[in-house]
Amino acid sequence: MSERPIRVLLIEDDPGDYDIVREYLAAPTDERFDLEWVWTYESGVERALSGEHDAILVDYRLGAKTGAELVNEIKAAGCKTPVIFFTGAKAEEAADRAALKAGVYDYLSKELVDPAALIRSIQFAIERRKSEEAAQRLRERELEIGSRIQELLLLGKLPDNLEGASLAGFLRASQQVDGDFWGFFGHDPHRFDILVGDVMGKGVPAALLAAGAKFLFPDCIRRLVLTGKTFARLPDPEEIVAAVHYSLLTQLHELETFVTFCYARFDLEARQLVFVDAGHMPTIHYSAETGTVNWLQGDNLPIGVSAEEVYAQRCVPFGRGDLFVFYSDGITEAKSQQNELFGRERLAQLVLGNVDLNPQDMADRILQDVQEFAGRDGIRDDLTCLVVRIGKEDPAKPLAEAGLEVFSRPGELDSLRKFVDWFCVTHSQPPLTEHERTTLVLAVSEATANILNHAYWGARNRRVTVHAMAFPGEVHVDLADWGRRFDPEQVPPPAFDGSRANGFGVYIIEQCVDDHRYYRDELGRNHLRLIRRSGGKTVPAPP
Repeated sequence: MSERPIRVLLIEDDPGDYDIVREYLAAPTDERFDLEWVWTYESGVERALSGEHDAILVDYRLGAKTGAELVNEIKAAGCKTPVIFFTGAKAEEAADRAALKAGVYDYLSKELVDPAALIRSIQFAIERRKSEEAAQRLRERELEIGSRIQELLLLGKLPDNLEGASLAGFLRASQQVDGDFWGFFGHDPHRFDILVGDVMGKGVPAALLAAGAKFLFPDCIRRLVLTGKTFARLPDPEEIVAAVHYSLLTQLHELETFVTFCYARFDLEARQLVFVDAGHMPTIHYSAETGTVNWLQGDNLPIGVSAEEVYAQRCVPFGRGDLFVFYSDGITEAKSQQNELFGRERLAQLVLGNVDLNPQDMADRILQDVQEFAGRDGIRDDLTCLVVRIGKEDPAKPLAEAGLEVFSRPGELDSLRKFVDWFCVTHSQPPLTEHERTTLVLAVSEATANILNHAYWGARNRRVTVHAMAFPGEVHVDLADWGRRFDPEQVPPPAFDGSRANGFGVYIIEQCVDDHRYYRDELGRNHLRLIRRSGGKTVPAPP
């Protein structure tokens, strides 16, 4: 028995039928009922939308209108209260059809119903509605979990410090969460791989399978590098895809699903794209030289379809300023209210009309146009897009480079200073002056001391890498560590009156070099890039 009466709204234009319902609900039972009666269509709509009732009984005939029309109207206005048709014998056949179409919870014949049947129908409708609400909460929770999986596992962080190219993109989960994913795998300053894929399926299972597929790629890359170390080369995209296909084939067959994707390697030095298309959407390639769009598409099947599939890569040259757009079918299959697809050609024209945008603005524009075209109800799949812009200038190539790895011990500072000085003397072109070399060495020494004392909390067994590069007219020294992140904006300026001891290290570094930059890479390493130019600034005397 409920703690409070079950609130029932009766929309009925016959007072006699109201008396019958009132009498039936007053019959001895474990439940108590609070019955409200209205007798017009308009008042029925108004009271149904109040949200004050647990169940609604509606007569199929309400003057010039029908109960089916009323149900459709209140549902369109957001009413979630369960509705039961209460019909006369003459209207029973029509009410039967209308009930199925309108989605009411039950319909009862006035001539055949008895108190027990009426009460049972109301109780069933209320319990069914509670079950639907619980299922909806579970779906919303699944969507939340799936969205978190996509956010944390399937997107990955795109680098913002590439030399010679820039990337941006988005992944927006649908109302159900599907299996879209992307990945970025950097190999060296001139080569990186892009992965955009989609698992057939919906919900958390698809998201979990997508996560597993995504993380198989770097694992297969690692294993192929180890097994092929004799040949001293990176595994080709087709080799990586074949390894992933073999690793996932059995599981995909058991799950009766498959994975589509495009795996692409950008070689900025050779100016070529090598890609494998495993049944995915064709990639858009905008050529800045010709001002035209080409579709990059292979003829391989998705992985998991055929054990006999042999994956073959294709090679495409690119030039300065070229643009590549990778995307999922959620983009092109978004539908307008007129049931028109967004389509490939519309996407291509959108890219052509906005070729001067940077990757982030291009991605934002694509997302905005798709959402405006389809509205909320026209997007049934995840929306994924990744934009790659080739730089308009070739990335600078170092004349020489060398590296040194030391441990976080004060005794290593001397060897580090000697390494930087040796590199400057041997490789800087034109040669740095003694003053320029000395100040760069001092900046490197101060930066390393900060890493030892602050990033590593004084630990003496951690690694610090030093990468020196000589470019025409300047020397770059990149220090990298795995310690605590450093924010130079939080360091106060030094106090030369002796009132405060900290802040001098950062000040010395800034004064000793011509340029510097702090950043954290996609692996979580902290970097400090120090740049000293030939003929650069002279270090002033402290105040």
